Amino acid sequence: MTTTSWAHGYVADSPYTFSYQAAQSPGNLALICAMMGVAWEPRARMVVADIGCGRGYTVNTLAAANPGWTVLGLDYNPAHIAEAIAVSEGAGLENTVFVEADLAEMTDAEMDRLPEMDVVSLHGVWTWVSDAVRQGIVRLLARRLKPGGLCYMGYNAMPAFGADMALQRLIRHLAAQQVSGNSPMRVQAAIETVKQLHATRPANLPATPMLKRIAEDDTPLDASYLAHEFLTAHWRPVFFEDLCADLAPAKLDYVGSASLHENVPDLLFPPEQRAIYEALPAGPAREFMKDLCIGRIFRRDVFVRGLRRTDPLAALDRIVLGAMRVLGEETPKLQVPVGQAEIGADLWEPIAAALNEGPQSLGRLRSLPVGRSPNPAELVTVLSGTGLVLPALRDSGPTEPTRRFNRYIAETYAQEGRAGGQFAMASPVLASGLPCLWLELAIAVQPEIGGNELPSPELLARRVLPDLEGEAMATAIRMVTTVLSDRLDIWRRFGII
Repeated sequence: MTTTSWAHGYVADSPYTFSYQAAQSPGNLALICAMMGVAWEPRARMVVADIGCGRGYTVNTLAAANPGWTVLGLDYNPAHIAEAIAVSEGAGLENTVFVEADLAEMTDAEMDRLPEMDVVSLHGVWTWVSDAVRQGIVRLLARRLKPGGLCYMGYNAMPAFGADMALQRLIRHLAAQQVSGNSPMRVQAAIETVKQLHATRPANLPATPMLKRIAEDDTPLDASYLAHEFLTAHWRPVFFEDLCADLAPAKLDYVGSASLHENVPDLLFPPEQRAIYEALPAGPAREFMKDLCIGRIFRRDVFVRGLRRTDPLAALDRIVLGAMRVLGEETPKLQVPVGQAEIGADLWEPIAAALNEGPQSLGRLRSLPVGRSPNPAELVTVLSGTGLVLPALRDSGPTEPTRRFNRYIAETYAQEGRAGGQFAMASPVLASGLPCLWLELAIAVQPEIGGNELPSPELLARRVLPDLEGEAMATAIRMVTTVLSDRLDIWRRFGII
C-alpha cells in the first residue's frame, strides 16, 4: 500500500469513488429534525460544509441547486480538491469554496478564517482517520458550527462492524504482499486470496454480509471503495456512546438517525426486546440496545449544536414531499427488523393519487383518507424508506446553474457513469440531488428534452452511446424508450427540465 506522511495512514494514491451522498442533504436533515421534534429548518442563505468531501460531487450538486448557499468542501487530498474545483469551474458555479485541509495540523487561527457553518457533514470520515484528525474535526465543529447548526455523521458502527475486523486485517496483510500497483490494484489482487480462504470456512473469519459481498457476489464492490474502506491504518468502528464522548467539546446533542425507521421503536423490536429497551434511560443506553438488536454496521446520525424542541406533529405536517416516480396501485412495503411496515390500500389510494399530481405537504396527505389520519412518522418512514419520495423545499422550474451542472456531469463523467455509481441531478425543487442512473442524466440534458417534439429513442441512444452496436444498441434503445416514458414528468416535477 502506498502511503505518504501527509495522509496520516489514509489511502492517498488513488481517488475515492465519484458518488453523490443523498443522506446529508438539508432537506433530509429537516425531515429528521421534524420527526424527532427538534426545531430546525433550512434557510434561503446558509453555509453548508462537507468534511472529507472527496471529489466534490455532493458539494457541487448542493451548490448548483442552491445559488443562495455557500457550499464548502474540505479534504486532505489535493487531487480530490483539484478535481472538485475543476467541476465547479466547468459548471460555472460561483458559490463553492474548496480547501485542501489537514485537520490534524490546522491551527485555530486557520479554522477561524473559514465561514461559520449552518450544516456540517462527515460521511465515513470519522472511522477512517487518526486520533489527531478526529481531534481536529472536533475543534472545527466547536469553533465554526453555528449555535443551532446541524452535524451529520456517517460512520462504521460497533458492535456490528466489529465482526469484520478480521476481514479488514486480512485484506491489509494480503495487499501489503503485492509488490506493484496502486491501492485498488493491490486490493483486487488480495480479494482472490480472500475468496479462497473464505471457501475453507476458517473459524475466526466469520461469513459476514461484507465478506459474502466480497467473496460470493457476481457484482464486485468497487476496488477504490474497498481500498479506502479497508487499507487505512486507522480503520476503527466506534460505539455510539464513545462518539458522543469525543464530540462533547463541540456541545453537540443527538437528534436522531437519518435512517428514519431506526427512530421508530415499534419497527425495531419484538415485544421482549422492546420491554428491555423501554426500561433503559433515553440516550446512549437505548442507542446501544438498538445496535445490539438490529445489526447495523453503518450509523447515519444527526446532531445539533444547541437543541430546541418543537411539536413534531406540526413540524412533520409542514414537510412537503415529492414522488420520485409514478405511483401505482401496489401499496408500499418497507422491510424492517420486526417484519414489514405497509401503508394499507384504503390509505394508499388517495395518497398516491395526490402525490402523482405533484409535491404535497405531509399534513394534506394525512387528511385525504376518509375517516382515517395515519401516524405522520410512520407514514413518512414508509414513503421515504421505500424510495418513493424526497423532501421538496421550494417550487421552481429549471435554473441556469442546475442546467449547466447537470450537463457538465453527464458529459465529463460518462465513463464513471456507465460503470455504475451513485449519480444525481441537481434539482432546485429538492435543493439537492435527484438520484439517477447516468443514462437518465445523459438523456435529461439533451437540448430537445422538455420541448414539444422529442427525438426518437434510437436517435438519443446513438447520440449518448455511440460506441454500441447490434444487440447492445437494441438494448440501449429499449432502455431509452423506458426512460422517456417514465421520467419526463418526474424531471418536470423537480425542476430538472
